[in-house]
Amino acid sequence: MAMKYVMLKLDGGELLPLLFPEFMQHSHMAQSVPATVVSAGRVYLEDGKIVARGASSSPDVYSREEDSGIIQAYFDGQNVIQQMP
Repeated sequence: MAMKYVMLKLDGGELLPLLFPEFMQHSHMAQSVPATVVSAGRVYLEDGKIVARGASSSPDVYSREEDSGIIQAYFDGQNVIQQMP
């Protein structure tokens, strides 16, 4: 089962993944938080690892290679907010 996600860039430059169910729209979630959407797509669990891929037509953004690792870090309990370069 997949979930959708948006990767948000907060005012301080921190990256924060927001995961939500399939029936919700990327655009609605993106508008619900005062932050910039840097990527979006779907999250899958494959061989015990989080894999982020795909895209969103609204907003028009794509998943990024580093998104999987950022989301995985949250599930691993690291709770480290990543800084966007």
